[in-house]
Amino acid sequence: MANDRFKSRHDNPSLPWIATGVLLVLVIALLATYVLRPGRSPADDAQTAEAVRKMDQSQSQADARREEKRNATSLL
Repeated sequence: MANDRFKSRHDNPSLPWIATGVLLVLVIALLATYVLRPGRSPADDAQTAEAVRKMDQSQSQADARREEKRNATSLL
C-alpha cells in the first residue's frame, strides 16, 4: 500500500508565520508611506484659497450679467 488514502499530509509549520510576517511588513510599509508623505505647504493653501475666491467672484459676476440680460429681455 504505497498510496495510503487516509495518510495525512504535513505542511510546513512555518508557512503561516511567513505569511503573517509578509502581511505585517506590507501594513507597516503602507503606514510609513502614509505618515511620511509630503505635506501641503501654507503657500499652496494660500494659493488655493485665492483661486477659489477668484472663481467665486467670477461666478458672481457672470450670474449678475445673466440676471441683467434676463431682466432686459423680460421687459421688452
